[in-house]
Amino acid sequence: MLRHSNKPFGPLIVMVCAPMHVKLSPARMWATNTITAILDHGKSMDDVLADGHGFSAMEPRDRALARAIAGTVLRRLGQVDAVLATYLTKPLPAKAGLMRAILRCATAEILFLRSPAFAIVSEAVSLAASKGKTRAFRHLANAVLRKVATEGPERLENFALTENIPPWLRDSWTKAYGPECVEQAAAILAEDQPTDLTVLKKMLEWSKQLNGQVLGPQTLRIDAADRQSGDVTKWPGFSDGAWQVQDAAAALPALILNVQSGETVVDLCAAPGGKSAQLAASGAQVTAVERSQSRLERLDENMKRLGLNVQSVCADANEWAPKTPVDAVLVDAPCTATGIFRRHPDVLVLKNEKQVRDLADKQFAILTAATHMLRVGGRLVYCVCSAQVEEGEDIIARALKELPVRPVSIDKDNLPYGQEFVDGYSMRIPPGAWHETGGLDAFFMAVLTRQ
Repeated sequence: MLRHSNKPFGPLIVMVCAPMHVKLSPARMWATNTITAILDHGKSMDDVLADGHGFSAMEPRDRALARAIAGTVLRRLGQVDAVLATYLTKPLPAKAGLMRAILRCATAEILFLRSPAFAIVSEAVSLAASKGKTRAFRHLANAVLRKVATEGPERLENFALTENIPPWLRDSWTKAYGPECVEQAAAILAEDQPTDLTVLKKMLEWSKQLNGQVLGPQTLRIDAADRQSGDVTKWPGFSDGAWQVQDAAAALPALILNVQSGETVVDLCAAPGGKSAQLAASGAQVTAVERSQSRLERLDENMKRLGLNVQSVCADANEWAPKTPVDAVLVDAPCTATGIFRRHPDVLVLKNEKQVRDLADKQFAILTAATHMLRVGGRLVYCVCSAQVEEGEDIIARALKELPVRPVSIDKDNLPYGQEFVDGYSMRIPPGAWHETGGLDAFFMAVLTRQ
């Protein structure tokens, strides 16, 4: 599997004559189109993969290279653009089409991936020459990328890893968590990330078979170097329903809700169903509510694979209510998801401050609806996979003032890991957490009870 290099390569001497008949790599063409779709048209990586765009038609090696190139551009975008800016006397015009993505992909591959620079430059020039809008820029591509290949590694030293985090997030995270946290988040962003699994049966067996690190009774971490392939559906145990992919941080809300066998539980905004599965595996009677029919179908498929009994309902969380008050509710509220940048670096370029502000009222409305689903004395966990305090701490502060709830202290003894993030009734995992041991998604969660 192709991996990112932690250190840039030394200076390279590259002589490129821009051959016009080079066979274009499907991986590099896919990466170029994908980066354009994400950075210029606002699509997510999941959207691109769902739409197809020829990804599944490629050979496994090409798929690995394609994901590596696109992923490296997203993880290192600030540094890539900074290096390119030193060689571009003026911004590329809008009519340049794919040219910006061609330069970004080639620069990322030259500086961070183990590929011969002369071949990357040659193919980038040929790709530019093959497109109507970019043909006029092929000589520019040749000149700029030759300089990137020979001088880029040295120029890269002038740009810190924090350049890869957008300025508005750098400012937000510095204010909330301090500058060291931003540096740790940037270091995590630059690295391949491990894959966490929630193992629902036979943990010892699967930990050995998958060569994973056991973080808790149900949480297994697979190091990036030990992943058998990029397609988790091909890993041993997936089709058997032995485990599900779920970040270690994302597994914590269900743990702190601490449901008991036989309790009635509602999981709001439930798809794709990771938390529903945890709750059902504990013996609770779970109703999973999701407004998207397609996402609900995915949840149902996951529950079937895992062999779990979960009642699913396609409904808006603000409009649906259980027939009788329930014992517990888990609210995984829609959010900007800035906390999942480790494995989804596209969120860093797709999200903005306005979205944070716009979501606050929606999050509070869902939390209000969830409160009224509870019996008196019933408990609720509110959580978001966002690093923004406006979507976490501020929502709960408002709830404690306006809703018939009070906070409930989290029992640290009930947590197999993450105790250091507990602060009374809430947990805040900051961006950059566990930066020396594989990282954790940034999360906020709090426990309330109905009065």
